[in-house]
Amino acid sequence: MSRILKNIIHSIILIYFLFGIIQAQNRELELNNLHHSQLHMAGFQIKSDKIVNIKAVGSGADKAISNLKNPHADISNMYAYAWIINAKSRKMVWRMTVDNTRQKGWSDLSREFDGSVHLDAGIYEVYFSAVEPEFWNTRDGFFSFKNLLEKLLQRNNDWENQAREWMLKISNIDGVFDAQEIKKIKNKLKGKIIIDLTEIRNKQEISSGFTLKEPAKLNIYAIGEGFDDKMYDYGWIINADTWKKVWSMEEDETEHAGGAAKNRMINEDIEFEAGSYLVKYTSDGSHSYEKWNSNPPYDPAAWGIIVRPGDDKDFAPSICIKLPKESVQPIISLTKIGDYAYKEQMFSISRPTRLRIYALGEGRSGDMFDYAWITNAQNGKIVWKMEYKETKHAGGASKNRLFEDIIKLDSGEYIVHYQSDDSHSYEEWNNKKPQNPEMWGITLYPVGDRNAISLEAEEKVRNNIIAQIVRVGDDEHIRKEFYIDEKTEVRVYCIGEGDSDEMYDYGWIEQAETGRKVWKMKYKHTDHAGGAQKNRVADKVITLEEGKYRIHYRSDDSHSFYEWNDKAPYDQKNWGITLYKID
Repeated sequence: MSRILKNIIHSIILIYFLFGIIQAQNRELELNNLHHSQLHMAGFQIKSDKIVNIKAVGSGADKAISNLKNPHADISNMYAYAWIINAKSRKMVWRMTVDNTRQKGWSDLSREFDGSVHLDAGIYEVYFSAVEPEFWNTRDGFFSFKNLLEKLLQRNNDWENQAREWMLKISNIDGVFDAQEIKKIKNKLKGKIIIDLTEIRNKQEISSGFTLKEPAKLNIYAIGEGFDDKMYDYGWIINADTWKKVWSMEEDETEHAGGAAKNRMINEDIEFEAGSYLVKYTSDGSHSYEKWNSNPPYDPAAWGIIVRPGDDKDFAPSICIKLPKESVQPIISLTKIGDYAYKEQMFSISRPTRLRIYALGEGRSGDMFDYAWITNAQNGKIVWKMEYKETKHAGGASKNRLFEDIIKLDSGEYIVHYQSDDSHSYEEWNNKKPQNPEMWGITLYPVGDRNAISLEAEEKVRNNIIAQIVRVGDDEHIRKEFYIDEKTEVRVYCIGEGDSDEMYDYGWIEQAETGRKVWKMKYKHTDHAGGAQKNRVADKVITLEEGKYRIHYRSDDSHSFYEWNDKAPYDQKNWGITLYKID
């Protein structure tokens, strides 16, 4: 079968889908029994420009809100109402308002529309929303205790009585679609889509990537939640190579998306350079496509973000490809960390490489309590540490902190570490949890070539250690002998406990035959090792002549590995003494 014939058949099938079903339907759309869920959806089609007749019953106040002071408020002041949007343009073409409805029957909150509207030929989506209102808003948008009390006393009876009357009937149309049919048609009308992250639910963080082979104009259509210069459900786009933000959904740049004042939308064209990009969207714990706590936007299923070609008709689909999933998969993930935990993972880098760090932890007043760091596995030096001043709020309690940035590491062997204190972790939160609780810990992503990174580094590092006594507990004195076959420079890395010029947990080196000390950990030659001030570290290069030596480590009866009586040091697993060969 030729390609031309295939295309003709596909076109016939599509035409049948769009128009054949319509012709088989009644020319009247009717929605009833509208009190069982928050949102109802249907659709219709008209083949030529015409006037359609609409009869609808909903609920609302008798006057519109004049000043929006509350994010839940809808300026139209309706809480059970219908509206229509154009399925292709996504624009609202009609809705029930206080101004175009009149009171119906015994209830001063029951509203009725009985009229007509002129519509262009096309396919339309119909919605009916019924979200219990925030009755405590007055017409100027301020809180009203009187209205709140009335809501508490009358809510159940009023809601049920009004709900029985709710309905929508649209006539003089050429075809009707049920919810499933209109969803399928809507998806076909979307056209070319590069990224579609929509129908976002509560507490989601989702991302997807694409690569542009050459510069292009792209359209961004995003709907989310925001109010008073803050966004709560929103999208943003970052350069996947540099991790720099290239676009973000800012509240002051959005417009009202219909429904509650906090429903915000943006629909704009942006010029993108050639490169790889990640589109991300995050939502908080309420008011989303999963469940609305206020009136939904006019295009509710678009809650999220869509990226598609802009208005440039010359856009060639071949210049845009989906970013491979593995390119945004982590190479190391130490997450879902519980209380009083320590996790680590060794890795090696074959050539200078950039890594993206996503670390979630606990911190307050400049100090971190659950945090991550990376050390050079050959010499123990800290190459990166999660500092409070470099973190930002991670959602929930203010002590939930997030570090998200790119670092560059030279070739070598490294260890990524994470430790937590005895409270507020993925195991059990003692305050509001962060926006992405399952990410509590540290995750490393490659930026560029992931083949430069390997998790098989342990053997090489182990071969670089001359002698080691680590993870020392309370009341221990451990010795270990070693031999130097020629004059050698050695790095001594020793972590212990001390204060006021005195050491309590410490190490030393002596000649095995004579017992003469050639090095000892002294307080004045140590630095703070992180955590409690008494955690001390000595990191020094010394020269040892050929001969037999012995390393010692002695601890007192408190504050040792996994028996801390104060904050642990950053590199707690190396509590003790290690001698490294210097290459």
